[in-house]
Amino acid sequence: MSTFDLTRRQLLKAAAWLPLASACGRLAFASDGSATKLAQASLVVHPDRLGRTVSDSLTGFSYETQQLENPAFFSADNHALARLFRELSPRGVLRIGGNSSDYTVWTAYRGEVPAQRTHKGGPQRPVMLKPEALHALAGFLRATGWKLVFGVNLKIGVPAMAVELAQAVRQIVGDDLIAIQIGNEANNYEADYAAFDQAWSPYAKVIRDAGIPIAGPDTGANTDWVIEYAKRHGEENIFLSRHYYKEAAPRGSIADLLAGDAGFYTEVEQAMQAADASHLPFRLTEANSYYLGGRDGVSNVFASALWGADFMLAMAQRGVAGIHFHGGTLDSIEASLGRTADASTTATDQAARRDSVTSRYSAIAGDVAFGFQPRPLYYGMQLAQSFAGAQMLNADLDTAGADLTAYVARRGHALLVALINKDAGRDVAVSLSGLRGGGKGRLMRLSAPALDSHNGVVFENGTDPAQAGRSVTVDAHGRCSVVLPRGSAALMHLDRFV
Repeated sequence: MSTFDLTRRQLLKAAAWLPLASACGRLAFASDGSATKLAQASLVVHPDRLGRTVSDSLTGFSYETQQLENPAFFSADNHALARLFRELSPRGVLRIGGNSSDYTVWTAYRGEVPAQRTHKGGPQRPVMLKPEALHALAGFLRATGWKLVFGVNLKIGVPAMAVELAQAVRQIVGDDLIAIQIGNEANNYEADYAAFDQAWSPYAKVIRDAGIPIAGPDTGANTDWVIEYAKRHGEENIFLSRHYYKEAAPRGSIADLLAGDAGFYTEVEQAMQAADASHLPFRLTEANSYYLGGRDGVSNVFASALWGADFMLAMAQRGVAGIHFHGGTLDSIEASLGRTADASTTATDQAARRDSVTSRYSAIAGDVAFGFQPRPLYYGMQLAQSFAGAQMLNADLDTAGADLTAYVARRGHALLVALINKDAGRDVAVSLSGLRGGGKGRLMRLSAPALDSHNGVVFENGTDPAQAGRSVTVDAHGRCSVVLPRGSAALMHLDRFV
């Protein structure tokens, strides 16, 4: 173990016992007892500068339609997976779609189904979707309290099959269906927006005429498609959507992931202008770190938790109504990419087996045979989900050169502050002010042994009495300090912020 690891572990332990106090001082102690300077950051909260209200359905997941080929996966009897969904959010949204949705055949359809052309990077066989899978899915939604967004096959060119499937989903799922989406990432197979709109419109008409809500355009990128779609079809839709991945998996790294994506944030602001003008929510119906299934050692380690929390809160701050992290079994993701999964493992413990059968970027590992467990990203989602329903507040952050982000919101008389130190080399002491004096509450830390840790993630979110965080007090001047070790995050909850 490196000296860096020892130093970080010692500081994490010390910070847990000294969560808030200006008396924490300016020093951190290395493993040899020597003192090192902390980066001195500051956060000034402006309670009267109100931002957007965070959606109650901020948290979402996205799975391939192929996952439904095993009806036992999304089923009320899958208690372990249902529990993880419920513990993450009481009002989450599950999106079923992905590449495999554009190769899905509804087995109850009796019309002619043309042969589907496969293409490089896409599924090599049709997905045969049976009614029993929808009935099982409906039970899963009832067991979790989650809602559904469901994608139908645009590529095949058979609107009649799409409307029959959409009607079946609506009949079986009922009010838990939010909307039907038509096609997945059509920007990859239609020449331009005009070609997409021409292919999409016959589908939209028959589905809408059947009284079923729709949403879109569900493009992989192309924010200009979202803007044009909003102009043409905003009145016909429940929400606007597109996807997001930072890069292709082979180019992924922890440093690259934690650096953020300022260019995409600008695109989100453009999409939100179109959404606001149309009076519609905007959702990222498929998102994650790196496309092509995620990168091992990046998408499935603790760095992804810090990235996920930061990404979700940055999106919420800009008005995005929901972020659906894509994932699922290794078999379902690899098949959607036209590849064959290799889930072979010599592991003997259950946790390692669950990891071996899971796609690299999935926030939940496991399958029906081995059971399920949270991955690091799951804990980052939990931190961000704490802001659901709260109203963002403006704040001025001086990072002192560290890779630090901060988000502030209020819910009723309570104040929430998220501090995320993505810096791999600097610990940070954050001086907070503008908190209004006399507040009391808790500080809950998100930590792990290292940024590349697969295991050992701890989020003191209050659900476990043994990990309920530490009590905090703000002084009469509305000030306090937080020591934030490198590669960690913290959530402050003040009970009486008036």
